[in-house]
Amino acid sequence: MEKATIVKLQDLLLVTLQSDMNDQSAMGMQHNVLETVSRSGVRGVIIEVSQLDLIDSYMARLLSDTARMIRLMGAVTVLVGLRPTVAITMVEMGLIIEETQTALNLEDAMAKFKGGGITRRGNGQ
Repeated sequence: MEKATIVKLQDLLLVTLQSDMNDQSAMGMQHNVLETVSRSGVRGVIIEVSQLDLIDSYMARLLSDTARMIRLMGAVTVLVGLRPTVAITMVEMGLIIEETQTALNLEDAMAKFKGGGITRRGNGQ
């Protein structure tokens, strides 16, 4: 069973991570996302993490590395769906996911892309 779902929505990718994702499936997700970005030429990747009960240091590093790789390929990453307890734990542990923007939910992320709040440079300018 796949631990991540990747769906193309116009010029964006939606990546939904499943609750039972382990380190090996996370690496597979990274590879699949990068391949899909390369083939499709999307301008943005939305990674939806609301099903994750925990983002440990390995997952945080993998998400950060994935976002940096996506950035090098000319697209922007938006992380959506962080649960409050996950956000609190990440801050308390000093975990930072670099090269990402955040949105409360999928609708907010889509609105940011549609409204010009996110560009390939990632800063809305």
